[in-house]
Amino acid sequence: MKTIKYILSVVILSAVVSSCTITDVNVDPDNPSADKINAGAVYPGMISQTHRNSVALVGRIAGLITQQYDGLDAQQIAYAQYLIGESDIDDLWDFGLYGAGASKDCYVLIQNTEGEVGALAKLYMAVNMGVTTSCWGDVPYSEAFQGDAGLLSPTYDDQQSVYAEIQSLLSQSLSDGVASGIGAFTGTGSTSDIDWVKTAHALKARYYLHLTSVDGSAAANALAEAQQALSSVTEQADFIYSLPAQNANPLYLFDNDRPSTLGIGTTLKEMMAGDPRLPLYTTDGEDFAGVAGLFWGQADSPTPLISYWEVKFIEAEALVRTSGPDADALEALKAAVEANMLYVGVDSADVTAYVDALTLTGSTANKIETIINEKYKAFYGNAPIEAWVDYRRTGFPALVDNPDAQSSLNPSKIIPRRFLYPITERTTNKTNYDAAISAQGGHLLDVDMWAFPKSD
Repeated sequence: MKTIKYILSVVILSAVVSSCTITDVNVDPDNPSADKINAGAVYPGMISQTHRNSVALVGRIAGLITQQYDGLDAQQIAYAQYLIGESDIDDLWDFGLYGAGASKDCYVLIQNTEGEVGALAKLYMAVNMGVTTSCWGDVPYSEAFQGDAGLLSPTYDDQQSVYAEIQSLLSQSLSDGVASGIGAFTGTGSTSDIDWVKTAHALKARYYLHLTSVDGSAAANALAEAQQALSSVTEQADFIYSLPAQNANPLYLFDNDRPSTLGIGTTLKEMMAGDPRLPLYTTDGEDFAGVAGLFWGQADSPTPLISYWEVKFIEAEALVRTSGPDADALEALKAAVEANMLYVGVDSADVTAYVDALTLTGSTANKIETIINEKYKAFYGNAPIEAWVDYRRTGFPALVDNPDAQSSLNPSKIIPRRFLYPITERTTNKTNYDAAISAQGGHLLDVDMWAFPKSD
């Protein structure tokens, strides 16, 4: 198991404030009109919430609809049947992203700090907007987060513009000095291994690859960024959840609070027959969290902002899409699988045997399917939203729609293509909400978004 290197908790706040080149003036961190803010007090919550956004509620739902998880009882069964309404995910929008969430914190930091202090906020804003647009499509951005200034009804930016802004934020993060002065924000004194420049390039690669269905240069752009990105798992920004229990990993907390309602997916288990990671993902039953010997779903299980194995999967797919050498694509695929297996604790001999058996043959589509299937298995427990993105843009893995799917929010009863906008938008921002729905042709679960048009 890799070394724990990236921990945030309230205990370290005083160290954060004293060790960063940021003000310690005690003012309201959510008031953008303030001349100075205590950035050291804002950063821990912003970072923690960003990582939670990827694997908590919406991550679990994404895992259910892509069959990494099975719904066993209560709401989890409904979500797996595509009964995901406008009140089911409003907490992420209202408290994880916009009203009092990580994106709002990013905005406050960006507006009120300069240079390296604001650079990391731009990187994290890019991640949060990546989650937001990949879940909902057109979303507020250019007029968002300005409620304190009286702008309470922001317009929705179209998805193409949001993706362009994500790339701009990451470029600005690089130019503003994200490489320096960031380690102090974690207070651990052991974050020097995190390479924020390579992390920014990794994220640029991810969000370019999202657009392979709509942008002919997406794969080439992703490849160029991946080749400047992470070169080992030690460089990735892992968030390790801390005690007390309420600060633990979201999967662990969910299983602890609602046991026996969520289990590892039957589809995933069948795909992983003979895979040496499976005993580290689940027991012989349905357990997936809080059980000794399992890697994901422990109280202190990490959440990578973006992983080295994701970078290598991106490189492998981009090489295939740009007609790069098959040998290079296979080498990248093997590196991705090897990195993930070693990270979760697979014995090195078993890793070698599995990786040596990997091949890339057949058509371009065949090769991409092999890559995405392996990526899907490696994303279990750490990047479920990205697995959903991959399914929507490539059609892989070749999942079967739930035969018990309900049609009330999903007339086609297909694996959902998007989420409904939350009820708070309908009730408080209706004019712009209606305009966004009209521009996209609807917002029920089976309506495509610009970035992920469904292939016939």
